[in-house]
Amino acid sequence: MPYFVCARDGAGQIVLKRETREAAEKKAAELRDMGYFEVEIVAKGEEKAA
Repeated sequence: MPYFVCARDGAGQIVLKRETREAAEKKAAELRDMGYFEVEIVAKGEEKAA
């Protein structure tokens, strides 16, 4: 299942795709270290339709 790492900085927002949870967590930590904020990991398929 793909995971998306979403993060913001002063210029805007980025969304990166990773294939494993571990890779997504590693990239999220790297982005936080680089100064990004509002870093979150979203797993595709978590969203539920109303």
